Amino acid sequence: MSFSKILAVGLLAGVALFGPVTGAYAQTASLASLDEAIGARDWARADAIAAQLDAGAGQGDVMAAYAASVRHALNGECAEAVVLADLVIGAVPFFVPPYLVAHRCYSDLGQRDMAAARLGSLQAILPEGPERDVVSQMLQNAQSQGRPVFSGYFTMAPSTNVNRQTGEDTIDGGVWGPGQIPEDARGQRGVLFSLGGSMAVELARNQAVSVSGVLRTDIRFSTADEVFEPSFTAELPVTFRIGETAQAVVAPYATLGFADDGLERTEAGVRSGLSLPLDASQRLAFDLRLAAVDRPLDPGRSGLLADGAVSYSTSLSSSTNVTTTARAVYNHTDDDSLRTLVGTLRARVDTLLDNGLALGVEGTIGQRWHWRPAPFQLEDQVDRFATGRIEASHRDITIGPLMPSIYYEYTNSWSDNVFYDYESHDIGLTLRARF
Repeated sequence: MSFSKILAVGLLAGVALFGPVTGAYAQTASLASLDEAIGARDWARADAIAAQLDAGAGQGDVMAAYAASVRHALNGECAEAVVLADLVIGAVPFFVPPYLVAHRCYSDLGQRDMAAARLGSLQAILPEGPERDVVSQMLQNAQSQGRPVFSGYFTMAPSTNVNRQTGEDTIDGGVWGPGQIPEDARGQRGVLFSLGGSMAVELARNQAVSVSGVLRTDIRFSTADEVFEPSFTAELPVTFRIGETAQAVVAPYATLGFADDGLERTEAGVRSGLSLPLDASQRLAFDLRLAAVDRPLDPGRSGLLADGAVSYSTSLSSSTNVTTTARAVYNHTDDDSLRTLVGTLRARVDTLLDNGLALGVEGTIGQRWHWRPAPFQLEDQVDRFATGRIEASHRDITIGPLMPSIYYEYTNSWSDNVFYDYESHDIGLTLRARF
């Protein structure tokens, strides 16, 4: 397949798959007509449609510049294409297709760092999930080009209840009367530190499939229990296209987890993600992780793990995106009294203000079912929880190529087991690629 055909297919797939697309354009059927005209290389029709879209959106000649960037890219004029694509990215950073144009053309111009930077920015605007996993894998491939790529992270999150334990000091013992809850079983103030790094290298690639090898280490330390918990993971991500629009990632992996007492957990399985387009501004995404877990220090908690989710994303306006996710996690332990099923529903809104301030608001509700009664109860234990989170960052506040993001998160858990009743207030700082 020629470069022009690959690029045309990639652009059309990107519009539908990798959205979100700006809502001012997504609300009209003419966006599909623009995509159709670009795919057919009917530039006169594409320019006319782009002019109508720009007139209706009132944000300048954004779609005209986008159509022109694709035309230059398909004609092999990448120097012109990247200038226009970057202008579109700067004007409407939540519009995904120009990132793909810029990435492809910077690669063809031999400017690998610029190509990788565009994928890094694209990764930054996508919510957590399989779509961002696909872009992350593309980024690894763009950076490696057959050589190892190293990355790292560090987070610090002060919390009023870092160990997520009860806020109560007594338990109702029924006919035995009230009992005292030990201090070390109650919630404690503290700080959670997380840091880690990875090394990735591309092993093979063709037009439809890429294979990489990844080694990763993660370290967790909480001031509440003062225990270092390092883990080491090896995985083999395979990224491929299904049909002309859907993208998928399948990654076999193995993890070793340690605590101060030695080897605490081994986990081996496969994670996968699939993204399917609905139209130019909406998409569905699925992910699934299946694993066998062994806990030598607590054999009853060994067993099988199944973690699956489906998400729906859409655009509400030119700078606002909404993502909703339903997730279920089933832990099938060898000791049947320790088995749990957790179901959660999450909704997230991301918006970019005219002054460059980016805000994210997220809410989660969930329920956990246990295969055992709560203490001094006859029926199986059920926990319910809710979490609210707000994040803020600014496009002009950066640390090198990274943009710091600060968040506040509130969690409330209530249960028929007093040990699962708690509240927490967390503040944290994260870093992400500038977009």
